[in-house]
Amino acid sequence: MKDALMFGFKINKEKRYILIAGTALLLLGLIYRFSPGLDFFYSSQEEILLKKKKLFKYRQLVQEKNVFEKKLISLNRTLDRAESALLKGKTSALAAVELQNILKKMTGESQVGIKTMRVLKPEETEKEKYLGILVQFTFASTTRQLKEILYKIETSAKLLAIRELRIRNFRRRQAGQIQTTIVAEGFMIKGDK
Repeated sequence: MKDALMFGFKINKEKRYILIAGTALLLLGLIYRFSPGLDFFYSSQEEILLKKKKLFKYRQLVQEKNVFEKKLISLNRTLDRAESALLKGKTSALAAVELQNILKKMTGESQVGIKTMRVLKPEETEKEKYLGILVQFTFASTTRQLKEILYKIETSAKLLAIRELRIRNFRRRQAGQIQTTIVAEGFMIKGDK
């Protein structure tokens, strides 16, 4: 058996055939990988089946698009309904006035007079689109009246939250009266501050 000297290596005849066959397979694999559009790899029937599958997928996407568009419309309506519960002021000052009027009405319905009311600095919410409007107010009431006011704030048609609540008991003055300080928060769509 003669050994041939190839690239500085001794290769016998058997190894040479294996090397040539391996190189040919590698070359065919590379051609197949980088030239998938060559017609001699696919029969026309397989091509038709592949195109039908692609067409089916595209039709499904079009149908899903319609479903997603309907969901988007529904979500936008839900968002509009939810945003109708926000304060309507175009600026934070106007929204604060609206919140003050709501709180005055709620306390008035419970026969409670507000002693002090302050508008605090508006705060950014987690959602960048909205701004939290804060109003701090102090009043004296019974526990029943306080419960009514808290209930009215929490169940208001506007989206309101109680950010802070401090209660002090009057010991010497009037029996059964408590002084309460509440920081109520309303929300508005961010615009001009």
